[in-house]
Amino acid sequence: MQIRVFAAAVLTLLAALPLSLPLASPAEAQVAPVPRGWQLERAVVLSRHGVRPPTKPNSEIDREAATPWPEWPVPAGDLTPRGYDLMTIMGRYYRVLYGGSGLVEANICPPPNIVVAWTDVLQRTRQSGAALLAGLYPRCPNPILTHQADLSKPDPLFHPQPTASCPMDAASDTAEILERLGGSFAAVTGEYEGELSLMQQTLCPPSAADGRHCGLGRRLTVVEPSREPGRLHLKGPIGTAAFAAESFLMEAAEGKPWSEVAWGRLSGEGQLRSLLKVNRLQMDLLQKTLPIARQHGSNMLAQIVGALQDGHDFPGLQRRAEPVRLGFLVGHDTNIANVARLLNLGWQVAGFEANDPSPGGALSFELLRDTQSGRRYVRVIYLAQTLDQLRNATPLDQAVRPGMVEVAIPACAGDLTLNACPLEKFVAVARAAIDPACVTIAPPQLR
Repeated sequence: MQIRVFAAAVLTLLAALPLSLPLASPAEAQVAPVPRGWQLERAVVLSRHGVRPPTKPNSEIDREAATPWPEWPVPAGDLTPRGYDLMTIMGRYYRVLYGGSGLVEANICPPPNIVVAWTDVLQRTRQSGAALLAGLYPRCPNPILTHQADLSKPDPLFHPQPTASCPMDAASDTAEILERLGGSFAAVTGEYEGELSLMQQTLCPPSAADGRHCGLGRRLTVVEPSREPGRLHLKGPIGTAAFAAESFLMEAAEGKPWSEVAWGRLSGEGQLRSLLKVNRLQMDLLQKTLPIARQHGSNMLAQIVGALQDGHDFPGLQRRAEPVRLGFLVGHDTNIANVARLLNLGWQVAGFEANDPSPGGALSFELLRDTQSGRRYVRVIYLAQTLDQLRNATPLDQAVRPGMVEVAIPACAGDLTLNACPLEKFVAVARAAIDPACVTIAPPQLR
């Protein structure tokens, strides 16, 4: 295996996607309006939470850096107050986007059940869901925000657990990752030598190290079982660099001046983008290796398909006749990555790496109906604030939009009508991608 070919594959979902994704800027990638004679019936939005500090406390990560990591206004992993405000801005834009298309009422409170959000149990997801709904409908009591009642247990939609039928075997999954790498991390470590060298200089510059052993170390990256059942993590240079790169991204998205992002050791957005390539590599290996994506993404994709087919099939609904018209599933970058791999989805938003589930970014699955024929279609869009919009807390409206792009469903390429996939074809594609042995949600129906 040639390393150069492998690296190109990594940068496009490691052979999961076409090798030439459009690198369009938001201005060039606007989503087309609903076709004439069609009606937008429903949208199911899989969103990542907003801006947060590192998920590990400083006491755990300071040993890897020559300079102590900065303090944040909230505990490790929690949504920040600014992160809440940024998610509220996105909520306001969803009102512009879907109120303007007739999906929901833009200016009055919606009836109960029409607009809902189901979030993971963590603070950053619960608060992100609250912020989205606050932006969508300020002062309205009717949008429903719910989550699993027991906050001490993983929600199987966002964090599926190993079962007898879906064991999430660490040894087998590790072997799948290593097979993609040609047996070890040696080749890919060489391919990313420039990015890893930049990260070493950022974490542990000789001028600040004062003789300390910090940074990435010289050991080779290995795959190990995570603390979370059924999950893996990368231990070594790639894992350390990926964690640090995402932490720097969160600092930038929080609006810190570039003189403070990564202790001021980066020249700006260009070098941050370079470091984020390693984070994307880790995400690809741990979340988009196909057996792993099926284990962790089958529940979520089954839920999305079920809700598109039947607006009453959405978690947390009140017992009412009205189906959901706009439903948010607020989780993590891992959830978006899993579903993206199962459907082979790809996108690009300014300021981020291709296919990066950025803070507050979302895949929106739209159900449209041809009012003459009655046929239904599915269209997928990805939308997210650009890095500049996050840094500046830019208000969004019809004139100033977030990064948005229509996302192709490769398996539906031969069946498109007005660039949308027939619902029955989309269901067939999803059914082929989902591992039914790993679907544990109720009701796990694919009609």
